Amino acid sequence: MRSVQLATSFAVLFLASAGVGTAQVTINSVVNAASRIQSSSQSYGLAQGSLFAILGKGVGPDQIQQASFPLPTTDGLAGVTVQASVADTTVDCILVLVSATEVDAILPSATPIGAGTITLNNNGVTASKPITVVASAFGIFRHRTAGLTGQALAFNVSPDDGSTLANGNAQSALPGQDVLINGTGLGAISSDETQSGVTDIPTSTIQVYVGIVPAVVVSAGRGACCDGIDPDFPVPQGIAAWDVIRFTIPDGIVGCFIPVAVQIGTFVSNLATISIDPSGAACALQVSPLPTAQSPDGNGGPSVGEIGLGRSSGMTARANGIIATTKIDSGNASFIRYKNLPAGVTIAADILYPTNVCSINGFPGPDGMNTVNGTPVTIVPITSTTLDAGPSIKVQGPSGARTINRIIVGNQVAYMAPNFGNGTPGNYYDPGHYTVTGVGGPDVGQITTSVDVPATPFVWSNIPDPKSSIDRSQDLTVTWTGGYPGTQVTIEGGSLVDGVNVAFLCAAPVEAGQMTVPSFVLENLPPTGSSAVPGQLTMLNRLVTVFTVSGLDLASVRYAVAYTVYLKFQ
Repeated sequence: MRSVQLATSFAVLFLASAGVGTAQVTINSVVNAASRIQSSSQSYGLAQGSLFAILGKGVGPDQIQQASFPLPTTDGLAGVTVQASVADTTVDCILVLVSATEVDAILPSATPIGAGTITLNNNGVTASKPITVVASAFGIFRHRTAGLTGQALAFNVSPDDGSTLANGNAQSALPGQDVLINGTGLGAISSDETQSGVTDIPTSTIQVYVGIVPAVVVSAGRGACCDGIDPDFPVPQGIAAWDVIRFTIPDGIVGCFIPVAVQIGTFVSNLATISIDPSGAACALQVSPLPTAQSPDGNGGPSVGEIGLGRSSGMTARANGIIATTKIDSGNASFIRYKNLPAGVTIAADILYPTNVCSINGFPGPDGMNTVNGTPVTIVPITSTTLDAGPSIKVQGPSGARTINRIIVGNQVAYMAPNFGNGTPGNYYDPGHYTVTGVGGPDVGQITTSVDVPATPFVWSNIPDPKSSIDRSQDLTVTWTGGYPGTQVTIEGGSLVDGVNVAFLCAAPVEAGQMTVPSFVLENLPPTGSSAVPGQLTMLNRLVTVFTVSGLDLASVRYAVAYTVYLKFQ
């Protein structure tokens, strides 16, 4: 009996030790706990005194545990400790919460600036990750609750009694009203960061942008969230890394999903949205002034047609210093039936972007919720099939007739005419009236519509020299003349360096004649000085007209003029 008992005990001990030996701790990234900006970004950095997050697997216990005051350092939390090493200095980070996939801690203000390493110890098993410590790099906390993704953890301040209400589509801020946004990363403080109730004011100089307009900053410093309302993750209230910025909403910006950004030096925060409305009540979502299509009964999805006509011009500098220019007049068309649009989703003939606003990597979109800092939220994939509108579409205008021909590849139908110039690109769309006709086909009936090219053309009047570079640290003002009254001008730019692709889109009324792209937008772009692929800037104006044709729930024809210049961002 004794030998059997000993053998059993030995087996239990062997299995237990084997379990400890195979424990894994993997750190995927170490980021600002609010912005979650990755190390590949131009604005990556952990600010002294900020709250940061270690994201990975096995970094803490299976069940989340929140620290209590005084916050632990060397003693750790649930057996987890974190140290930061920069140069010859190693500091114990201040634990805030621990879980299997995320550990949040305060980077002590005394941590030196520079490249370093974070080392996490989970009950004897360690892992490390490189970090960069900076003086200031702000991140805005955003809601994580479904339906609120991307909205800033922000509060409207009552001008009467100073009380606050959570900002959102149901309770917008007024132009001229103060708003509080919550985040982390303003910089170092001198107080004991293991204690609660710290109210130090870091020395960083900040700029808040609402849309593309600078806002007046009323105050910025350590504070607490948020008049009794907890954020969407359980950090202890009153931690010494929580920053609150109070600013005033500037005039001229209205919308349900207006981006807010905080810039400190060359470091730009993540984007987060707030709601602004002249009434200060529920926000009215901007929608396209043109009709939309919804899924009709028994049809499986709306059928939509789009005929595109336009002129595109491009400029690029060749290696020998010669500037190459192109100008192409072209036409195309597509006819699609959507199959599985979710309930309530509509297809618009045109997109109306918020004016005086820039989006970065698609966030925020016109409805605010399609992406969050370039990362798509959960969207049901939409399937579709192409429709046959006959053998060709004819365009007739002052310079004669041109044809957009049908192309069939497998079961896909497309209509293309990449060059209307008849050997001389860019010489077809003279000012005047153009008719667009088609005899129709199996799926789409006879087409009859038209478009007018204005006598005063849309012109980008200060196109940058392709041999020059755009200084990302400076605002970029673009100007234009002409264009269709009542429409928008969009300015798009982007660069791709070492697999990192960042793009922006800004919109302004055509009547404005100019728009300034702030440096905080350009600072998001990776510099292209070391890349063989130049960046690009594109300016576009278009007019969209809806027409009726059998077989389609929504049909439109658009005429657009676009300019693209290929250059470097420095």
